[in-house]
Amino acid sequence: MGKFAEYFKSAIKQIIGNGYRTAMTMLGIVIGIAAVIAVVALGNGMSEYVTHSLNDLAGNYGAININTNKTSERFDAEDIRLVEETLPDIKGISPNLEAYGKVATRKTTVNCALNGGTEAFAHALSNGIEKGQYFTRQQVESGQRVCVMLMDDAKELFGTTEVLGMQVDITVAGKTSAYTVIGLRKNMNEMYQFIMQGQDYFAQIEVPYTALGTDFDMDIDRFSYLMLFDDQSTLSQSVEKASEILENKHGLRGEGAITAYSMADFSDQLDQILGYAQKFLILVSVISLIVGGIGVMNIMLVSVTERTREIGIRKSIGASTGAIMTQFLAEAAILTLLGGLVGIVLGIIMAYVICTAIGFEVIVTPTSVMGAALFSVLIGLFFGIYPARKAAKMRPIDALRA
Repeated sequence: MGKFAEYFKSAIKQIIGNGYRTAMTMLGIVIGIAAVIAVVALGNGMSEYVTHSLNDLAGNYGAININTNKTSERFDAEDIRLVEETLPDIKGISPNLEAYGKVATRKTTVNCALNGGTEAFAHALSNGIEKGQYFTRQQVESGQRVCVMLMDDAKELFGTTEVLGMQVDITVAGKTSAYTVIGLRKNMNEMYQFIMQGQDYFAQIEVPYTALGTDFDMDIDRFSYLMLFDDQSTLSQSVEKASEILENKHGLRGEGAITAYSMADFSDQLDQILGYAQKFLILVSVISLIVGGIGVMNIMLVSVTERTREIGIRKSIGASTGAIMTQFLAEAAILTLLGGLVGIVLGIIMAYVICTAIGFEVIVTPTSVMGAALFSVLIGLFFGIYPARKAAKMRPIDALRA
């Protein structure tokens, strides 16, 4: 233990005694470690932001499709009831009938995207009801002409959000019907607004799917697409079970006619893609660490040359080859460790500045900090081996002559 303390003191003395050269040598390590810390924090923040925004945008749902090219079978209301009875713990299941048309009030007329579903369609988006309520199962079964829209759409159509009980005229394929506004959703998040930039304005209107059959001659008895809603932790399993239930009911087991996916699966894939991107950026940052390591090796070679006589004296009075090598390795490791610690501090500052400017959450994990510190030491040991071996293998007589 006493020998290691001696090596440590000797290394610190050499580092302090050559302050300017030490600072220049550490610079590559500092930049590399700072880049790694900043990239990891930025990647974590970006992953969290994108995943959270997509979940807010799309909600937690799974889609079950029936391939119309492989079978003449279709889903119907009986399939919905069967899944609800078999999987009573899910939040709900609904068809999603889509249509595009116009929605008009006394104030204005705008394009609209019309979505028809059951009461379970309330879970299709994570922005819940801000005012009023969503349509009920009774309203769905009776085909009532009621609708739910976004707060922003209410302002666009009426000039106010105090619109509950007011009517809008919805026109699809030349047919017009009046619908009563019974609920307003919270506005969509920044991700949605970014996606819709430059796009034509469409009001998002949700109505009972049964009303679409009466008013716009849409087929409400046969569907090729169902949406299942559940908590993210159980969504994938619920979608898979529902798919199996429907395959068995329609006699399509093993034919590949019914396919299913969930937003949870999509989130996992997105996390994987973002993870690959983050690893690539880390790899690029590591290149600067390697360059810094080469700088450490060059400086240590210079140090060995400058201290040739010291090495000769130590070996002539009995210093072992291992002791000489350990001393120089200790200097390289401490040098890169100090650079790593400075780089960690700088990297955390950079992460806070960049993430705050972009709007991401700053996520600096202890694992990344400890890993960066350890890696900086390993860089020092790896690139310090050659100079240390060169010093340790010197013959005392040659070293003293120098």
